[in-house]
Amino acid sequence: MIQRFTRRGSSFFRLRTYIAAGILVPFATMAGIAACAGADTTPRENISVKPGSVQPLRLKRSASFDKRLLPECSGLAASKKYPGVFWAISDSGNAPCIVALRADGSIVKPPNAPQSYKGITLTGVSNVDWEAITVDTATGRLIVADIGNNGSRRRNLRLIVFPEPDPLRDTTVSPKKIAVRHAQQKVFPDPLLRFDCEAIFLWNNKIYTLTKRLPDTWTVLCVLQIQPDGSGVFHPVTSFNSLGMVTDAAVSPDGRRLAILTYHNIWAFFPPADAANPLSGNVFFRPIQVPLESWQVEAIAFTDNEHLIIASEQGDIYPITLKQMKKIR
Repeated sequence: MIQRFTRRGSSFFRLRTYIAAGILVPFATMAGIAACAGADTTPRENISVKPGSVQPLRLKRSASFDKRLLPECSGLAASKKYPGVFWAISDSGNAPCIVALRADGSIVKPPNAPQSYKGITLTGVSNVDWEAITVDTATGRLIVADIGNNGSRRRNLRLIVFPEPDPLRDTTVSPKKIAVRHAQQKVFPDPLLRFDCEAIFLWNNKIYTLTKRLPDTWTVLCVLQIQPDGSGVFHPVTSFNSLGMVTDAAVSPDGRRLAILTYHNIWAFFPPADAANPLSGNVFFRPIQVPLESWQVEAIAFTDNEHLIIASEQGDIYPITLKQMKKIR
């Protein structure tokens, strides 16, 4: 989540981003960011898009949802157990709840739910900065990623794991908490602001994240490795220039397609089934345009292998198909 403002591609936008994140970055530090970035040894994917080579897609709203239940939608995950249901979360400072909704924006809840219903409460946890949610198809668990980290200063990142509940019956669930950290982060806060994360997904039974870097438009793909003490460490795998701040990611039901969302565009990767890197294989791309009043798109999910929905923090849902994207690799 970041504050709403205009002139998104300018240095003014980036400065306002730092301010919105509660970070006062000295100009000397900002000037040194580009120079310091060269010290990053993470491999880089050979993916490039010529400016203006792909016509932007103007998204059309198909539905809206009740913002009283989802004040700031920051993540979506398609249920594997309940067809047509999507699990949604709100980000920092909101109630520690997950909400079930359909692509038409309607909320799925118990028939006898009171008017004060806020969703399914995750007991024993708080919502520090919930930024993503995904489904572990192998175990039937949901994973909420409390890894939002605008100032790259948090030491309490965690994954919140629990069996997928029944949206028509359950009102509470008791989750397990897994402390996580970034292997590359040695200083708190990180002066280069490299360790915010708003995307998580499972591919080939491994948990991956994509960073949302404030100083530039590069994103680092990281894989989670569980340690002997039960905590987790995110290790960098590769990176690419996403041409925007990554806000969410999703894997198709057949496990063969990965969609990555930024405020300005959508990427789709078609990695080979046996590939060690989910950013390998064919790549598709499309810039997107959303209404100014609903530009903060931070959630994406597949409805089937070819179609997706995007949700904004302002409460709107936008459909898109893979056929609307252009192959660039």
